[in-house]
Amino acid sequence: MTMKRFKKFVSVMLAVVMALAMGITAFASEADENASTENTSGVTGQSYDIYQIFTGTFKDGKLISDIKWGKNGTGTEGTPVSQSILDELANTYQDNDSYEINDSAQLAVITKYVNLDSTAIISNGKDTTYTGLASGYYLVKGTVTYAGGTEKENTVETLYVVRVVENTLTFQPKVDVPKVDKKIVEGNDKVDTNEAAIGDDVNYEITGTLPSNLDAYKTYYFEFNDTLSKGLTLKEDTIKVTVNGEEVKRGEDGLYTQEVSEDNNNTTIKITIPDAKKVAGAGADIVVTYTATLNKDAIIAGDGNDNKVHLVYSNNPNKNGDGTPGSNDHPTGQTPEEQVKTYTTELAVLKTDEEGKILEGAEFTLGGNGVKVSLVTKEEFVPDENGAYWKLKNGSYTTMAPASDNSNIDDYDMDAGKFSLKKTIKPSYETDNSSTAVDTIGKDGRITFTGLGAGEYTLTETKVPDGYNAIDPIRFTITFDPETKEFRAEGISLGANNTLETTVINKKGSLLPSTGGIGTTIFYIIGGILVIGAGIILVVKKRASNE
Repeated sequence: MTMKRFKKFVSVMLAVVMALAMGITAFASEADENASTENTSGVTGQSYDIYQIFTGTFKDGKLISDIKWGKNGTGTEGTPVSQSILDELANTYQDNDSYEINDSAQLAVITKYVNLDSTAIISNGKDTTYTGLASGYYLVKGTVTYAGGTEKENTVETLYVVRVVENTLTFQPKVDVPKVDKKIVEGNDKVDTNEAAIGDDVNYEITGTLPSNLDAYKTYYFEFNDTLSKGLTLKEDTIKVTVNGEEVKRGEDGLYTQEVSEDNNNTTIKITIPDAKKVAGAGADIVVTYTATLNKDAIIAGDGNDNKVHLVYSNNPNKNGDGTPGSNDHPTGQTPEEQVKTYTTELAVLKTDEEGKILEGAEFTLGGNGVKVSLVTKEEFVPDENGAYWKLKNGSYTTMAPASDNSNIDDYDMDAGKFSLKKTIKPSYETDNSSTAVDTIGKDGRITFTGLGAGEYTLTETKVPDGYNAIDPIRFTITFDPETKEFRAEGISLGANNTLETTVINKKGSLLPSTGGIGTTIFYIIGGILVIGAGIILVVKKRASNE
C-alpha cells in the first residue's frame, strides 16, 4: 500500500469509528476529546456482542500497519486484507473529512466484511469497556432499552465500529428511540385529565418525536396506534397529521395511510408512515390531532374514560427496511403507552316529605351550561324469559306467579311473557343539543341525571306531588379538580364513586277553609263590626259638634 493510500485508509477507519450514530472511542492511553454521547440518560438495560474485523499495529494511537483479517472477518483469520478492499473503503469515505457518518449505505460497505453469523469474541456483554483485546477494528452489535420499556418496549438495536489501541476497547452508546406524548387540548391549555358532559367534544393532540439517529436508517417505519374507549365516539373526518404546522398528504399517493377499526367496543386509529425520513428530519415532531365526542356509554366518574397511544418504529438500522414491519427482515420496537382521561359525573335526586317518606310523581328539570346531551338513569321492565316479574293487564307488574288453578289468570297479560327490572340510561329529551333534562320520580323516589360536566346548573321542580308545595329552584355549580380527579358542588353531597347526590324535601300545603265554614263567617263578623264601629264614631262626632 502506498503512503497516500495508507493515510487514506487511516481516515476511512477513523470515519467508520463514528459510524451509525455512535461516539468515537476513548482510548486507555490517549482519550479522544471529541468523543460524544447522546440520549443515554434513562438507559436501563443493554447487551453487546463484539466482533473482530481487522487486526493491525497502531503507532501513537493514529497509524495502522500490517492489516489482517480478524477472527470475525469475512476473510481467513490472520491473512492480509486485499488491496481492492482497502481501495473500496477509501473510495467510499473519500469525501468524508469530518469523520461523521450517519449514512447507512456507507456503513453497509464496512459491514460486508464482518461475519455476524460467527461466534462473537464477546457475547451479551453488559459493559462498555473491555481490556486484553488485540489492537485492531471491532464491530459492536448492541441492544439498548430505555426507561419505561419492557422486552418489546423502548428498545433499539445498533451496529457500529470501534478501534482498540493498546488492548483496550471503550465505547459510549449514542443511540436513540422515538418518543410519544399525548394531551387533551382545552383552549390554550394541554392537559392529561379533563372533565366533560356527555355530548361534549374532546380534542386530542399526539406528538411523535423522531430519533436523533434517523439518518442511520435506510427507511424508517413510524406508526401511531391510538385507542379510544367505548365512551368516546371518533369524528373520523377531524384526523390530521402535520409537521411544523403543515398538513401531511394522506392516501395512496401520500406519505401516510389511515385506518380506523372497532375491537371489543374500542375504536383504534392506526396512522402508518412507511418512511418517516420522507416526512421530517431527525428529532422532528410529527403531530396527529383529532376530535371525539363523549357518548352515552361513557364511564360515569370512577376511573374515567381513557384514551391511549403508543408508537411502533424501526429499531435496527442494519436492516434495509424492505421487509414487513415486525419481521426478522424489518424488526420494530414500540414505546410504552401514553394515556389521558376524561371524566364525567351524575346527580342523583331523592324526593321525600318532611318525615322522610318517599314521594313519587314529582317532575324535575335540570338546566344549565353543563347540560349538553344529558341522560337520565331509570329502572324499567324489559322482556326477559328468565325474569322474575309478570305483567298484569292493568299495566302493573308482580313477582307473584298466576295461581296453579288458574283462578286469577284473567288478571295476567300472558301474551307479554316475563320481565326483569333493569336500570337503563336514556336521553331525557327527543332532540339533540337540548339545554335541559327532564325526568319524573319513580317508585324508588329517585331520579339520576347522568353525564354532567363542570358548569352552572338549576334544578327546578316542574310538577309537584298532590298536596305539597313546590320547592324553590336549587342553583349550584359543579367543579372538577384535575389533580384529585374529583367533582364538587357547594350544597350538594359527594356520593359514592365520585358522583353527586341531593335530597329534595316537599312540605305539605296549607289549604284555605271551605266556603261557608267558620273562616268566612269570621270575615263577615269582623266586617260587620267594623261597619258598626264606624257608624258609632260618626254619631259621636256629630253630637259633639252640635254641643
